[in-house]
Amino acid sequence: MKIINIISSLAFGGAETQIIKLSKQLVKMGHQVKIITLSDDNPRAEELANSGVELQIVPKKSKLDLTVVYNLYRAIKRWKPDIVHGYLYDAEFYARLAAWPTGIPVINSERNDSYKSNKTQYLGDLLTSGLTTSVIANSYAGKNFAMTRFPRLCANAFHVVWNGIDMKDVNQRIAHCNKDYKADFFGQKNIKLACMVASIKPQKDYEYALDIADNLIAEDEQWRVIFLGEKVATNTDTYQNKIFDKHQKLTNKDKIIFLGNRTDVLEILSQTDVSFLTSKHEGFPNAVLESMAVGTPVITTNFSDIIRISPFDWTIINDRNPAEFTTQLIKAGQLKSDLKSDYLRWTSANFSIETATNNLVDIYSIYCENHHDKTDH
Repeated sequence: MKIINIISSLAFGGAETQIIKLSKQLVKMGHQVKIITLSDDNPRAEELANSGVELQIVPKKSKLDLTVVYNLYRAIKRWKPDIVHGYLYDAEFYARLAAWPTGIPVINSERNDSYKSNKTQYLGDLLTSGLTTSVIANSYAGKNFAMTRFPRLCANAFHVVWNGIDMKDVNQRIAHCNKDYKADFFGQKNIKLACMVASIKPQKDYEYALDIADNLIAEDEQWRVIFLGEKVATNTDTYQNKIFDKHQKLTNKDKIIFLGNRTDVLEILSQTDVSFLTSKHEGFPNAVLESMAVGTPVITTNFSDIIRISPFDWTIINDRNPAEFTTQLIKAGQLKSDLKSDYLRWTSANFSIETATNNLVDIYSIYCENHHDKTDH
């Protein structure tokens, strides 16, 4: 099978993580994969080195650049894929327009849940959603939400493929890590470390996260908290400044640090006593998956499919109460050694990259067969 994946860029984000991992695994399975990005800024392109995944850049020079449609159309005609799969809004929009004249099935993705589209996005969906063959969400909540975005698609055109992770790669990275992150970040080894991995945007509710961090340290001064992940490339500067201003007003601000985007997230999480996530809405959170994959307990708010994803109900906080959240963080940190093997078994059994890729191929095959049946007749 030949697959073209189209995405805005290969930046630091959940969708980008999955498209890289899935594309590499598809190639391992014998498929041909090309990733096309709409930006010259692809800081994670090096992760594709020696993987067999092709990378092409079709740069978008303005918010609505119709030359992208033509250039994508030419790339699709030249490469002759069986499937065109778009990830994230602008890439989905251009993928629909570019693939439609070719008759090749075009798949869209839903990586989130319960968000509000702006007027431009709403209009784009209204005018072009009928060109979509199918939508693959990474959560059941996302699937239900996508059905409201694409009302002209029949119900059986919507599918769910949960995110996957390469456990072999995870284990190798952890085994080869010789850093002591507690000492590196805070100059002390005998501390307790909590970590949140999330871009700085309102959806992640960083105000709540900072309240929890400050409260955690107030409960036990041995705790330190790190935040990994920068803001996303949208109009969130005001929100980012708001969060940094709040951080400066915290009682325990010196024990709470922001580290931005990192390529060693797995290694850091493996040395963390507990991780947490305070999202208001989400698709399938890579941050939770990565924490479970290294055996680190993770406490979260209740969103999307998290009740299905987490093996322990007590790690999910139903109300936004910092005191209750803090209590469970402390409990999880104390139980890390006891819970580690359960997390590793659970993740391997349910969220391997092999399982995710096989599920994806099964869905692709449905639309490839339908397309071939039509062209044969």
